[in-house]
Amino acid sequence: MRPELRALTGLRGVAAMAVAFAHFQLFYPGYANAPFMWGNAVDLFFVLSGFTLSYVYRREDFQFSSFFAARIARIYPLYLLTTVVAGAAIVVPLQLNPTTYPLKDTISDFALQALMLNAWPIGSDVHWNVTAWSISSEWFCYLVLFPLLLFQKVARSAAMRLLCIVVLSATSYSIFVRYYDGNLGTAQIYHANSQWSYWVALLRGVFGFTAGWVVFACYERRDGLYTFCTQASALIWSMLIVGVVLAYRDLLNPQALVFIHPFVVLAATDQGSATSRLLGSRPLHFLGVISYSIYMTHYILFVGYLAVFGLPSAWSAQTYVLLACTTLAVFAGSYFFFERPARDVIRSLQRLRAAQTSA
Repeated sequence: MRPELRALTGLRGVAAMAVAFAHFQLFYPGYANAPFMWGNAVDLFFVLSGFTLSYVYRREDFQFSSFFAARIARIYPLYLLTTVVAGAAIVVPLQLNPTTYPLKDTISDFALQALMLNAWPIGSDVHWNVTAWSISSEWFCYLVLFPLLLFQKVARSAAMRLLCIVVLSATSYSIFVRYYDGNLGTAQIYHANSQWSYWVALLRGVFGFTAGWVVFACYERRDGLYTFCTQASALIWSMLIVGVVLAYRDLLNPQALVFIHPFVVLAATDQGSATSRLLGSRPLHFLGVISYSIYMTHYILFVGYLAVFGLPSAWSAQTYVLLACTTLAVFAGSYFFFERPARDVIRSLQRLRAAQTSA
């Protein structure tokens, strides 16, 4: 088993907190239309997933059944729990006025969400827990894309790999800018103007994940692109920070950050750089460990806060401190008391089944 790249774990934690902060801003009237709210940090997850799975699994000993069980154990228990909780808190009240979201659509959406298919073009793209769309996209990458990529040969030259990364990022950016429709995710009857809008979520995952696979090839070969990114990590991080600032000031489409994400991941593989040491530090590494719980629970938590305390603009300093403490407690508690135990149970059952089969 290869050693953990701690900086990549920390980077995942930073990305999860960025998404949580972006969603929190949605509840501030003055920031409700901020461009960063388009959730572009999620695209960084796709690149990280493509890289990480390529790093962990080798084609020589790859077994789809074991891989499938590991992915289910990793994502499904918390995914299903948060879907049900979000449905109870957000969707059930909508049934009081079923003309906008009929029961048959509710049942259909739940069935597709339970199978993690609702971000696929066969679904309506409605997700009761709004962050779950990316899990559905990643599920496609797990089931279909990664097994195919694992047995493919990547471009031989560093120049061609760089071109692949740029083309993948440019295609993802173009499809998002042209066809993204934020109304699709709303739990109501709605039909997008273009059928391509139903492909945006899935294709973001596919292109980002594939870019992560190419980035891993650069890392594995220690090519010129790897050398540049690791030596210029400070410059790459500076470009990312400048891009975020420009996006907040509405001077840059935030989705343009997809062009930087692959190089940020590659730069973070150098464990000796100052940024990688920071990302691998205990606090940020811990955020990475619980990043999935952060990602899947934060929006439901924020909606609960709104129901109890009203809009954030009316919160006192004491309320912010209280909610910050309870938020961290919920994130950590979700991981230690549900996500990890559920994952361990599923893995134990898988090992038991494998032992019985071999006996």
